[in-house]
Amino acid sequence: MDSSQTCSPLDDAPRLLARAPVGHVALCGCGHLHLTLQYLTLRFEPDAFRELAALLQFAQRRLDSDARAAANAAADAGPCRPVH
Repeated sequence: MDSSQTCSPLDDAPRLLARAPVGHVALCGCGHLHLTLQYLTLRFEPDAFRELAALLQFAQRRLDSDARAAANAAADAGPCRPVH
């Protein structure tokens, strides 16, 4: 697919793939995916969108893992008590 191709009003209406409070993803009739976040829309070719999704999933796993590690460390420390 030519990345310089623009979406046309003559293309089929975009098909909504996902919606959340943060934004939505739609598949355009020209084959591009449109990621819309409030006032910003990013247009991706399918392979680039897949790469972005994998990157975000990896970052989410790292974020969750770091949060779990911090919670476990705090639980292992236990309450502070004086030593007698």
